[in-house]
Amino acid sequence: GKEGKIRTDKILGLRRLNIEDEEWQRAMQAISDSIRIDTTKAYLRFHERSGPDDDFRQVPLDIARV
Repeated sequence: GKEGKIRTDKILGLRRLNIEDEEWQRAMQAISDSIRIDTTKAYLRFHERSGPDDDFRQVPLDIARV
């Protein structure tokens, strides 16, 4: 980035490119092999609808404000 910091989203986005070069494929495999998940988060979302033919609407929940 402009600040000289590595943007992980940009690096991980490179894996989406469909390039058939063997060296590129090895580099993308190295990126995939280097990924480590430290933590995960679970999300819970609620939706509601007025009737069976209506669209679902997300119910906003702000637990932090409770």
